[in-house]
Amino acid sequence: MALVCEDLARYGVVLLPPSTAKYFELLADIEHRLQNRPKGAPPIDDNALSRISEHDTSGSAILVNQAHVAIASVAYIWSIWPFAATDGRVLPHCFAPGTNPSELLPFGLVGRTRRFHAFWDTIFPSSKRLLMCDGSQFGDNTDVRPPAADELWHGGFVWTSSEAMSDPLKPLKLTLDGIFFVDGGFAGPNRLGSWEQTVFAAEGHLPCAALAREARSKGATPAEFFVQVQTLTGRTEGAPMPPPPPPPSLESKSPDPEPIRKYEQQMVGWRVLDMRQRLGDEAAIASTEAWADAPVPKFHKL
Repeated sequence: MALVCEDLARYGVVLLPPSTAKYFELLADIEHRLQNRPKGAPPIDDNALSRISEHDTSGSAILVNQAHVAIASVAYIWSIWPFAATDGRVLPHCFAPGTNPSELLPFGLVGRTRRFHAFWDTIFPSSKRLLMCDGSQFGDNTDVRPPAADELWHGGFVWTSSEAMSDPLKPLKLTLDGIFFVDGGFAGPNRLGSWEQTVFAAEGHLPCAALAREARSKGATPAEFFVQVQTLTGRTEGAPMPPPPPPPSLESKSPDPEPIRKYEQQMVGWRVLDMRQRLGDEAAIASTEAWADAPVPKFHKL
């Protein structure tokens, strides 16, 4: 059975399944570029090349950005039938981008760090990515242009993952659920709630930044500021990280926004208090105040 792809071609984001003539040409280019990465590219998983050359192509598709704006994040859903199942059920495997610092949430990203993320963590117009049913993605913007000197990796932590699922799976359909462009534009059915996650995360940072600016201008003590942050975000210092909101029901058209709002608000509070532990009071307050000047795009639905 051929893989069904539900893309967002209306907005310039296209999925090419293995049944299309262009798929294997683009796949070969992705593999070639991984074999010939430029000096200064961030490290990739040691198994990346073998994963691409040995993977079952029926469980993958290639995303091509045909829009005129770079893509900042992608949320998608694989509909998968487990070979071990006997009841004919189809399981959704959902992948959402989360709310780590990014072009959409540039809080704390400045200078070279931000330019690095802007090159390696986005999808330029005309660039492509291999999406596999275990959530792995391969490809980068070097298929459009080489990185500039200030976009190269200079050490530090880079998250990589390419662990294959252990159970045999038969992918039936790949659905693009939400695409954010770097200018803040959003398209997609949004059953996973990536719109709410990103918007609420941005909204949660700005009141804390305003508190920090006010505290510094009025000469408030650090203790007073951190009490205000805990009151504002509902986050108590020393408490464990808040549990994520329950997964959305894919049968509904949109997720319940309030659990997402509460979670993102508490995560901002956790971040401020974590900076206090790592950096000290004054540096944490200064870093929080700097969030007010972060170039957050204007979020809007297309």
